[in-house]
Amino acid sequence: MKNVSIVDVAKQAGVSVTTVSRIINNVNYPVAASTREKVLKVIDELQYTPNKAAQGLKRKFSDIIGLIVRDVSDSYFGEIANGVTNRASELGYLSFVCNTGRNPEDELRYHYHLWQHRVKGIILAGGGFDQLDYKEKLENQVVRYEKYGLKIVSLAPQGIQIPYVMINDFDAGRKVTEYLIQRGHTKIGFIGGPQKIFASMERLKGFKAAIDAAGIEYNKKYITSSEFSQKGGYDACKSLMSKGKELTAICCANDNIAIGAMSAVREHGLSIPKDISVISIGDIKDAKYTNPPLTTLTIPHYEMGQMAVDVITQWKEKVEITLSTSIFERESVRVLNN
Repeated sequence: MKNVSIVDVAKQAGVSVTTVSRIINNVNYPVAASTREKVLKVIDELQYTPNKAAQGLKRKFSDIIGLIVRDVSDSYFGEIANGVTNRASELGYLSFVCNTGRNPEDELRYHYHLWQHRVKGIILAGGGFDQLDYKEKLENQVVRYEKYGLKIVSLAPQGIQIPYVMINDFDAGRKVTEYLIQRGHTKIGFIGGPQKIFASMERLKGFKAAIDAAGIEYNKKYITSSEFSQKGGYDACKSLMSKGKELTAICCANDNIAIGAMSAVREHGLSIPKDISVISIGDIKDAKYTNPPLTTLTIPHYEMGQMAVDVITQWKEKVEITLSTSIFERESVRVLNN
């Protein structure tokens, strides 16, 4: 059976192709009710389905939303992807998830491919890289998008002016550190994320601000960094504990780092939280299944993804939205005796 085209519908209904197109796309143009009913009946009889690709060529942008993530296997990005894809589907949009493997060049390449497909908008799920070449190229892309009306939304700091829906990463680093200080900890280690990622840099600044505000001496040997992964957290924690045997608590820049760090602490023969407390940022699904369950600052990943889709599809103005966060208390932090 041959594919039914819009021409076939127009011919059988006895109207022009333009009239069929106006009815299909529900444009603001007067069409007689009897004509509309006749065309819709023919569409049903012929089982005609509009060609979305062809429609996209005639419109400025397609009904596609692109989501660029750093690591699709990471629960952090997985929850965001769930929010984006579910919300996009509800609104009648198709969503593409592009996995960069944390490679800046691959990320910029995806920008180009999505632009070629005339996507409705692009969502950046990972924090930007503090690299001059990357920032310049990304900024040029954003200027180009805005010029032609393609929407872009970031869910993490990029180091440039860009519409966003995200948490305050400085505030996140400060909050988890203050939580430990309020429970009597003064010998606190910090395992940050990659040093050239803006989100990592902001969370470390928040840690430093909390330490300074409490009058605690800042000690560089208590600070280290790793990839946003369990292995990275494991390796970084082993190094940190060899230099800071007096530590009573460790702040981790995300939950995956914390899960790896907790493994290193146990391997070191120490108990959590009796010997050392651990806190982190994220509240991914695995956080409540660690041993002991991990105290962490919640990030509304799913809601961020949903809201980013709403911004692209329904908001006309540039958007800067900072979402609130709170600490989810579990069992990995001990209150020290006075």
